[in-house]
Amino acid sequence: MSSPSASPPSSTSSTLTEERSTCTMADVVKDLDTEEHINYLWKKDLKLKESHFKIFRKEEITGSAFLDMTEDRFRSIGLALGPAMALAKFIESLDQKLRSFSSYKTLEKLKDVLRKYKVNGEDITSIKQFNPVFEEIDDNDKSVEQCMNEILLRLTNVKSMIEANEATRCEFTSSILHASIAIARRLTDKEINIELQRDISAFGRVNYVITGMEDLLCITEGKPRNVMSKI
Repeated sequence: MSSPSASPPSSTSSTLTEERSTCTMADVVKDLDTEEHINYLWKKDLKLKESHFKIFRKEEITGSAFLDMTEDRFRSIGLALGPAMALAKFIESLDQKLRSFSSYKTLEKLKDVLRKYKVNGEDITSIKQFNPVFEEIDDNDKSVEQCMNEILLRLTNVKSMIEANEATRCEFTSSILHASIAIARRLTDKEINIELQRDISAFGRVNYVITGMEDLLCITEGKPRNVMSKI
């Protein structure tokens, strides 16, 4: 029996930054199947309707096929001039390079990113701070009980947490996030959801995205040594 191949060395932070800066949204979109692609477009402000998505389903337009579309091709499959022009223009914008916030290292670049995200001011103190509100949760809460049971079950099955990788961390992070969302929905009576492996322009694909209606609330990544969340 042949021995398993060795795992590739972990990328350094500088390498990851370089890879991210050379990646475009087109690189992300090209791997989407038809339904994933429709879901992606639905979240964009393109004024598309369900009738447009029906055409995409009928023609089985995947992310890769979408990138090869032109205004004329959109018209040929039944889209009106307005959405055809909007989609063609949107495809052109997908060639923009993705950049992580950590790559903006000068004051001028910081000002650029603040203007991009419509933050009034010229330094990081202008960014609205998140002030968490703490709620006391009953120890017998069903969501908490289920979360703890899942964690205990997984701990008994996992060989070791000493050298845990990102995938292992995500196994436990998932239970905590689902329980937290269930509790938050109950306390606020608002629609809060979790999305897995969603692409975020500043970060690329992230493990978890927490949304409230159309608003992005939190990004969570299960790293090998910790859990990182960004509000």
